[in-house]
Amino acid sequence: MQILSINTTVRNACVSLDSELLPPAEELLTKEIVADPGNYSSYANRAILMVRKSDWDQALRDALEVRYIDPILTPLR
Repeated sequence: MQILSINTTVRNACVSLDSELLPPAEELLTKEIVADPGNYSSYANRAILMVRKSDWDQALRDALEVRYIDPILTPLR
C-alpha cells in the first residue's frame, strides 16, 4: 500500500549526499504547495526534505501543516 507518494527528484535529493540536489527539489515542492495548498503530501515531502537540510523550523511548520490539513494522520505507534 502506498501511503505517501514522492517525486523521483525529491526522493533522490533526500537520499543523496549531494547537497546540490536539495534546492531544485525544494523549489518543486514549493511550487506544488502553491498550486494546491491542501495537498498534505507535498507538505510532508517538503518536511522530510527540510530535515535533510537541517532546517528544523521549516520542517516542523510543514509537519504541522500536514496535521492541520488532515488531522486523521497520526504517527504509527
